[in-house]
Amino acid sequence: MSRRRNDPSSVTTAGHRPTAGTSSFRSCFERSALSVSGLVLLAAAKAMDALTTGVGLRYVPGIYEANPIADAAFRRLGIVDGLVWSSFVVIVAIALITEVAAIAVAARRPGGHLAPLVRVVGYGIPAVLFGAIAVYNAQLLLAGLDAAALL
Repeated sequence: MSRRRNDPSSVTTAGHRPTAGTSSFRSCFERSALSVSGLVLLAAAKAMDALTTGVGLRYVPGIYEANPIADAAFRRLGIVDGLVWSSFVVIVAIALITEVAAIAVAARRPGGHLAPLVRVVGYGIPAVLFGAIAVYNAQLLLAGLDAAALL
């Protein structure tokens, strides 16, 4: 059923009549807002992982990097620069994979209703993993500080 152009019930809450591109603009904005919030969550979790890793490697004896690729970057670039570059590369890679997957799903499915789910999974799972790694690193830091206090 369609509404007539002069029908007052067809006016949106902002007082504007919907145009052909309004719904696509709104859904595009909602998608980009989900992308931005996902990136912020991912970056915050990765920053906590990098911070706890850096503190542990620099100040707690016996702490080492378990990831051989990151360890090689730390040896070549130094701890701080290695953490910055490796974190940047990881965030960019996750964002590219997630956004390409979301675009592909949106292009294949009418309405693109599964694209937000792809973004939640694509940003959410790595963010949770980086958060868990940061908590584990913090536990190692506290154990290292306790051990240093006993000596």
